[in-house]
Amino acid sequence: MRMPSILSHMKHSLVWRTTALVLCSTIVVWAVFSGVLVWQTERMTHDLLMRQHIQFVDMLWDNLGDKDDLQTEHIHPFGHESGMEFAVYDASNGQLLNASSTPALPRQPHAVSARQHDREDTPQPRDTDADTILTKLPHDVVLNGSNWLVSSRADDQIELVVASPDSNANELSHELAEHIGTLALFGLLALIPVLYWALRRGLKPIQAFTEDVATRAADNLAPISTPVPTELTPLKDRLNSLFSHMEHTIAREQRFTADAAHELRTPLAATRLQLELAQSSQRPETREKALIRATSGIDRATHVVSQLLQLARLEHGESIGHHAIDWVALSTEALLEAGLPVDDIHLHIEGQPQLLGHPLLWALVLRNLIDNAQRYGGEGTEVFVRISSHALTVHDNGKGMPTAQFARLGERFYRPVGQTASGAGLGWSIITRIALLHHVDVKPFAVEPHGFGIKFTFESAS
Repeated sequence: MRMPSILSHMKHSLVWRTTALVLCSTIVVWAVFSGVLVWQTERMTHDLLMRQHIQFVDMLWDNLGDKDDLQTEHIHPFGHESGMEFAVYDASNGQLLNASSTPALPRQPHAVSARQHDREDTPQPRDTDADTILTKLPHDVVLNGSNWLVSSRADDQIELVVASPDSNANELSHELAEHIGTLALFGLLALIPVLYWALRRGLKPIQAFTEDVATRAADNLAPISTPVPTELTPLKDRLNSLFSHMEHTIAREQRFTADAAHELRTPLAATRLQLELAQSSQRPETREKALIRATSGIDRATHVVSQLLQLARLEHGESIGHHAIDWVALSTEALLEAGLPVDDIHLHIEGQPQLLGHPLLWALVLRNLIDNAQRYGGEGTEVFVRISSHALTVHDNGKGMPTAQFARLGERFYRPVGQTASGAGLGWSIITRIALLHHVDVKPFAVEPHGFGIKFTFESAS
């Protein structure tokens, strides 16, 4: 894979984007935290050295002797050993009594004064007869071109000046800060692979889900079973719903194609045969008979196509609408179209069901039932329609059907044994589908002494 492709993949990859964002955020937080930690370390180190300086001043002050004991030669150069330096002066005349280096530390103005008993962290005075001690707290002073931390203490006899190189504090604080920064850097270097592993591990279900969808065959409409995080559950459920819908749609289309191919093959072949016979025959009566049969085959094919299309629309979820249904008018029209009488015997009315639905669909139901009764009931079969407030019943007095075969009525193109009448065999599928759309219970029943009937039960007005 070329570098641009790799970069593009990383740019659009959720795993890489999340990993990069988390790592960058971690580095930023680490940098801020480390900076604060180093700054705090330097400040605390400086405070610690200040306290140490004050303790040294207090200790030296407590151990000073008399003026005569302090007078001595001072031959050491100033700051030669880069350690603590001091100088002792006579407070009355400013005479240098003793010093740790040459030149000696200069005297300091006393800006802060306090009594010994007012300072909690100050030791007892060197001389209890000295009533007042003047103290100069540590502060930065430039001596001989270098920064020094200088403080002083004085009473009415002696003034003590103490200094330490400021570089000592800086070096120590820098060393501590560098050490802490190094440890923090090693901590970050150890944290980065751990974070990367944790993120990859945490996002592994997303990768598995992506691979499952990406490698899925186009004809694989099985539900996705890969476990996914809670955030992806709605997407998974939606995809599974789409797969199920597509599977049903494809199955419906395949069933429609199979139905059409199965049922149209015979009438089309028969029609072609009759047309060829009409073309080749020299006898007028033979041609006329063949043309009549061809016309009948075309009518049958047209009827089959009409039923198939109506069934396809119903299976596709066409809305049935909510209209008032005039059952008497529908039943009367269906009987008249079938050439049957409309009287109290063939059309018995005891009420008017208050079912809302699609009048044309129920007209189709009645036409199918009456047509099937005439087609399969035998010669002279009569059809009877019964309407009540809670049911619609259509039955005949034909040959009937054994009750053992009722369960197979829902099978497409099922034809009872011994039945020779032509037909598409789709009527029952259309009838049951329309009843289901209207939430109506439909059941076949046997008529005594012979005959067959269908009863639709309306549970309540809708």
